[in-house]
Amino acid sequence: MISKSSRTFFQKTLNSDSGMALMMVMGVIALLTFLLADFTFETKLNKIKVYNQQDKIQARLNAESGLNFALAKLRMYQEGRNKIEKDESIKSAFPTSDLEAIIIQPFMYPIPAPKGAGIIQKTALEEFNKKTMFRGEVSVTFTKISGFLNPNGLRLKATKPGLDQQKDAAFEEPDDEEDDKTPTTPGTPADKKKGERADVIIEKKITETLQRLLKDKSDVDEDFHSKYSNVDPAYLVKELKYYVNDSAQFNDSQKPEIESKFSQKNITAKHGPLASIDELYLLPSWDDALVDLIKDRMSVHEVNVISINELTIQDLKILFPSVNDVQVEEFFKYRDGDPDKKIKANKFKNAEDFKNVVVSTLNIVSDTEYQERMTELKQAGLTIDTAGKLYKVNSRGVFNNAVYNVVAYIDLPIKPTPVKPKTPGTPGTTAPDEPGVTTPEGGKPGADKEDKPQPVELLLPRVIEMRLE
Repeated sequence: MISKSSRTFFQKTLNSDSGMALMMVMGVIALLTFLLADFTFETKLNKIKVYNQQDKIQARLNAESGLNFALAKLRMYQEGRNKIEKDESIKSAFPTSDLEAIIIQPFMYPIPAPKGAGIIQKTALEEFNKKTMFRGEVSVTFTKISGFLNPNGLRLKATKPGLDQQKDAAFEEPDDEEDDKTPTTPGTPADKKKGERADVIIEKKITETLQRLLKDKSDVDEDFHSKYSNVDPAYLVKELKYYVNDSAQFNDSQKPEIESKFSQKNITAKHGPLASIDELYLLPSWDDALVDLIKDRMSVHEVNVISINELTIQDLKILFPSVNDVQVEEFFKYRDGDPDKKIKANKFKNAEDFKNVVVSTLNIVSDTEYQERMTELKQAGLTIDTAGKLYKVNSRGVFNNAVYNVVAYIDLPIKPTPVKPKTPGTPGTTAPDEPGVTTPEGGKPGADKEDKPQPVELLLPRVIEMRLE
């Protein structure tokens, strides 16, 4: 029971207005303090976000400046190489591969002091870094693209209506009766097909490469052999060919089976050229192991030039399928040297030097076989040289804690050779100067030498693919 005096005290306290103003002031102060703390936190957080965004922008600018620096270096390479190609005396004394090796050296800023640098060198570098206006760090590396098998080369060229049969007939093998009537050049087999389409050549080479890689991998990996021993490389390549070609143009006996596999895996074929080599993972019969096996040997970009000083074992086997392991060992011992046996490296100076070593020194193939392989490569749009023309540039920009990578593929296109107009004096025609006289070599009477090949001329470098990471 509450006493009467206690009830009176509580009633007086509840009915009293004294202290309410103080409570309201304390409540308002507490609310304002919370709002101020929240506002301060948001302000600091936004400030940090702004600083981080500024760092990211600066890191990206650094990476882009590295890319522009790489383009400037490749422009220097283009100018120098064109000059070397035009002057035979310079070309023999200073190979284009040496110029390329100088140009594609990696670059880093701030410039690190080399080992063994003295006080003078270190002081000079420190003063240079202080005076420059560049903020942050940048590093640029060049990688030559070596994979010269392009899956986009499997694309069939569209032909105009009414010309299909004529085009196909031009690429068909002649009948046996016609073979006897067809003249052949010395050193060329009579059954050698002429005018073989580029997609047929690329298909054959990709199939040969895949077959070789499967065999080599199976020889050293029993699990791989048990899983992929029944894989048909020819079918895999046809599946790839179906993927990059228009469905109406792709006519093959296995087309229904290929379409069924795409349908079962719920995959829609692109029917267009590959933009990235990673698209190989989308093919229904190509699992990760098969793609990883061959993707480093391929490129979706037009490589055109096979750099002979960068050839790998697999590349050499693609060029010359008949090469054996002993010849492979001798080839790389000759080119790269052997420190244990004190054999000095002999980098190839030009394509003729490469031919002499392959044909005469190491006897990997005969001269006729070498010419056949080079002809096939030429028909596929490829050529042999000591320096490349397609590079992967990785430019890494850093500012404070922000890091930005720009990966770009830069190509130096080869200037097309102008087609010379037909002149009187072609085989079977009569020279205008001397009526009734047919030129033996298809030129002017008395001409016994072929026209000198035009030097390769590179155009300005261009970025053909770029990724931001």
